[in-house]
Amino acid sequence: MKTTNSSPVDDLGNLSDTPLGRVLAIIDLMADIGLISVADIVSMLKIPRATANRYLLTLDQFGLIQKSPYYGKYCFSEKAASLAHLILSSTAAYAPMRSLLTGLSRRIGESTNISVMSLGRVQFVATSETATRAQHIQAGMRVPLYTSAVGHVFLAHMKEQFVESYLKTGPWQPLSAYTITNPEDLKIKIEQVRKDGFAINNSGYLEGIIGAAVPILDPNGKILAALALYASSREKKPEEIRKLIPTMLVYANRIARTLRT
Repeated sequence: MKTTNSSPVDDLGNLSDTPLGRVLAIIDLMADIGLISVADIVSMLKIPRATANRYLLTLDQFGLIQKSPYYGKYCFSEKAASLAHLILSSTAAYAPMRSLLTGLSRRIGESTNISVMSLGRVQFVATSETATRAQHIQAGMRVPLYTSAVGHVFLAHMKEQFVESYLKTGPWQPLSAYTITNPEDLKIKIEQVRKDGFAINNSGYLEGIIGAAVPILDPNGKILAALALYASSREKKPEEIRKLIPTMLVYANRIARTLRT
């Protein structure tokens, strides 16, 4: 995976020296590393401690962030996650995404979806169902990371420290007879996804459904969302699904361009 050496402040241009620019930089930093403290803001964004503390308290009062179980650390709130879902589902952003998603479904003949990671779960923000397939995934649904190909893609793009923290929450409850529930097995799966650049999961979330997912990346290799398909495991073998991955990667790049405009 690619990384970037630029700071969130650098990306904000002329806003970086304004209160709004600093708040946006804090939000961007939290999106990048997941959990932040006053010390993180001081060291990474060069914002004075008193100012950093005031900004965090303000974001907390507005309900956009909340204190995490980790001492002195803040994370995004449910309200912030809902706002992110609304932004991605808004008319301006949704229309080109939906068009590309529909085009992909027609081309490969399978149902597809786009998802984001929301509060430690996969949240589907757009779906395209093929006419001959029963509906299994709907926009707004959330599923645990360990259960699906999409979740495995998000885990593969997490920083190692957060992956290790997540693995400590297992073993998990199975949703089917094929759900990965053992942390060691999931770790092996994550390493394979990192190597391959995509994930395939057979019946992990729903028995009889095989899914595949690829990341939607920004120019620096940071994951923005994930693109996935799902099909009947009675109709499609893993080898057949694997052959569809190059087409999915092409569409993932096209969707990434729409998200950057």
